[in-house]
Amino acid sequence: MSSENIEIDEFHEGKREEVAKQVEPFFKGGPIWKRPFFGVFIIWSFMTLIGVLIGLFVPVHVLNGSSSSQQDSVKLTIVVFTVIAAPVSAVVYGIAAYSLIKWNKRGSGKSDTPPEDGVALRGHGPATVIWLSISVVLVVILLFWGMMVLSSEQTPQGDAIRMQVVGQQWVWTFQYGSTKITSTQLVLPVDRQVVFEVSSKDVTHGFWPVQLGVQVDANPGFSTTIAASPNKLGKFDVRCSQLCGLEHAYMQTTGRVVTEKQFEHWLAQKGASPKAIKLFTTDAK
Repeated sequence: MSSENIEIDEFHEGKREEVAKQVEPFFKGGPIWKRPFFGVFIIWSFMTLIGVLIGLFVPVHVLNGSSSSQQDSVKLTIVVFTVIAAPVSAVVYGIAAYSLIKWNKRGSGKSDTPPEDGVALRGHGPATVIWLSISVVLVVILLFWGMMVLSSEQTPQGDAIRMQVVGQQWVWTFQYGSTKITSTQLVLPVDRQVVFEVSSKDVTHGFWPVQLGVQVDANPGFSTTIAASPNKLGKFDVRCSQLCGLEHAYMQTTGRVVTEKQFEHWLAQKGASPKAIKLFTTDAK
């Protein structure tokens, strides 16, 4: 190794030691309330509290109303993910805020020239292990949460009714299985899982019954499946979630969740025979 390289290495080593001496008081030295760590901790605590409050109260007011257990799960998942992420993001925001407040470089009357950059500090065993461990634990928790919710909500139930959804520019058509009823109205019975078999006659559309909390692409040539379990009487919106042409914005309608008796009465009004209605609703149980 040349003498020049040795001098460069010695210079960098000296710089590292100098920076390390400046960084060390972050955790040590003086009363705890005067240490940078305490300042960052206060900011972290405040930002964590704000993040948790946002996660607990904002999604339930910002998101669309709920008409199914799937939408309830969506809202709960957003709340859980936000609350878990709050303390992690607060670490970054806390250090950044403290740095802006305490470690900024204010210009003086003599010179506004910033100081020379220090040599980067690379590697801190305990901090790396703690950060990676927390990250892995959080990722695993969120992964299993998502898998369990998806599995529980999308597994077909024994009494599920199946119906076909067909998208075309720019209208939705709903076919009520063995009743042979085809309508542009989507009427569903409450407290029954509905399995939608979704396809398209022309371009790709997106079947999105908003308050039911599910969405799936409607593709030409083959069928995709999604399930929802309406649990609240009332109206909900049905929209297209894929840009499908000139009148995409108008490809929407309103669906209804009704009681089972009202559902059977509606099918009868549309011309379904009692036998077909029984086959479609009662025999599915």
